Amino acid sequence: MSAYYTLLSRQTETDGSVVAHYQANIHCQGAWNTHEQHMAPASGLMSYELELFQPREEMVYGRISYDIMGLIPLKNFTITTRNIRPGKTIELIETTLDCDDKTAIIARAWRLIKGDTSAVASCEDQAIVSRSEMRKWPEIADIWA
Repeated sequence: MSAYYTLLSRQTETDGSVVAHYQANIHCQGAWNTHEQHMAPASGLMSYELELFQPREEMVYGRISYDIMGLIPLKNFTITTRNIRPGKTIELIETTLDCDDKTAIIARAWRLIKGDTSAVASCEDQAIVSRSEMRKWPEIADIWA
């Protein structure tokens, strides 16, 4: 079975960051240009690298954001992951996809400590009424009835 990417190597640096080298395969090719990758498989691979990085069972991911800095070349590349804001209850992890000495994508993810939030849970929105209870809208009903 073919894959989007082939892992060539992964090493942990002295500063704790992890550098993974990948080969991009034809399945991650962009829709418009044959020399570029599509963002979807690249972002999936970056989120995978985030999950692998210094896993902490007591934490969950609260948010991941991606910044596309330019074209994502369809060639071998590196993904470097580092902890840029360590903490006991919240931390910020960053991963970058670099090719030809240029950063193509930066992803940042906040990890938060798990905790019971039931004491502050609430629902501010009113419940949606059933279809039979909704009021009629004659202008639309005539078109879509």
